Amino acid sequence: MIMTVRIISIMVFILGIVFGIGMPVLLYADDLESAGEVNVSALVPAAEEEEEEAAPTGGGAVSLPDTVPPQISDIIVDNITSDSAVISWKTSEPSIPQINYGKTREYEKTIIGKDFLTNHRIILEELLADTVYHFEIVVADRSGNRTSSGDYTFKTLVGPDILAPANISNFEAVAGDGQISLKWRNPIESDFQAVRIMRSEDFYPQDPEQGKLVYDSRETSFIDTGLINGKRYYYTAFSYDFSGNFSSGAIVSAVPWPPEIAPPVIPLPPEVLPPIVPSLPEVEKITIEDFDFIQAGKKILIVDGKLEIKKEESLEILINYDKVPEVLKTITVTLKKGEKFFSFLLRVNKEKTAYLATLMPPEEPGVYPITITVLDYKNQTLKKIVNQLIVFGREIPVVSVPWYKNWQLYIYILILLKILILIGVIYFYKKFKAQNDSIN
Repeated sequence: MIMTVRIISIMVFILGIVFGIGMPVLLYADDLESAGEVNVSALVPAAEEEEEEAAPTGGGAVSLPDTVPPQISDIIVDNITSDSAVISWKTSEPSIPQINYGKTREYEKTIIGKDFLTNHRIILEELLADTVYHFEIVVADRSGNRTSSGDYTFKTLVGPDILAPANISNFEAVAGDGQISLKWRNPIESDFQAVRIMRSEDFYPQDPEQGKLVYDSRETSFIDTGLINGKRYYYTAFSYDFSGNFSSGAIVSAVPWPPEIAPPVIPLPPEVLPPIVPSLPEVEKITIEDFDFIQAGKKILIVDGKLEIKKEESLEILINYDKVPEVLKTITVTLKKGEKFFSFLLRVNKEKTAYLATLMPPEEPGVYPITITVLDYKNQTLKKIVNQLIVFGREIPVVSVPWYKNWQLYIYILILLKILILIGVIYFYKKFKAQNDSIN
């Protein structure tokens, strides 16, 4: 009889680990690894944990295990702003709260609380403005019984316009006698206002206030006159919207030359860059995996050095600010279309959280070499990262994700292991029970 009690205690302990604590902690760890577009603040408890009733100290019959899941009620979403919302609810018994949320029912983000409460309150922050969010509440009591609320939605308010328009595309410079003709294609955003072009004799202007202003309007061509033949001029074109948001900048350079004299062979950037020089250790560590490529709010995966995108949607390219050394001055991305090169700056955003650029993909479907170049202030190439940009029409073929990058596969494997452990527990329990019965 003593052996039976010990075996049952061990079985209950193992089952408690498998079904009571293991699953919530496992799901939290997995979800934290997945990338997301928003963050969640720490869980804000609305009330302290209720005190447990003292267990009886006397003898008596052993109580039956709790198999009744907690009930969820009074779900409220309030204090909704353009970038935050508060979700609160109640449970019929003290429970650990978990909330899954995102822009789809796949719930890209998850957070799990630490305390057993009956009144719950969570603040979601850094949400996107004017966006519908899905969320699901999951709670678990002390016995591991779980309940889900099902899918709910809310929509954030329209916030101030802080998104810059895409850069101009097909920015070209044609040199003449004492002049340079510039032409380009304007972005298609509805709030696009105009293009500002800054000129420098030293390097590409890094912001809309650097260098000399030579053009500010919404046409698609301009002739810059009064230039010195044989001197290279650098141009950066910034598109901007009616809210005053500027793009990162499209860049080009040229050398004016009189038509009666054969000009020397002066290649245009990026070929004008000198050979790669010894780079900084921080720069040497930068790889294509450090860059995010986002289209229509979704991150595009790089498979075998290829990036597959739609031609109708603008493409955002960014790298986190803390991955770039302070001494660095310039990051450029260059698209090759036929024999022409079109380059863009990755510029630091206002919050200084990332270097980024937004550009329109090439108009025609096809394969386009794309080069990310890291430069120092004196136009020295520290590093080049070369990949291929594959542009499709409205439909993009489904690309299989490598198995080692599929986080859902790990969840399935871990769940399978839990099932196997449960089967093992039941098997050994019956075996020991049979042995104990035979002894008795």
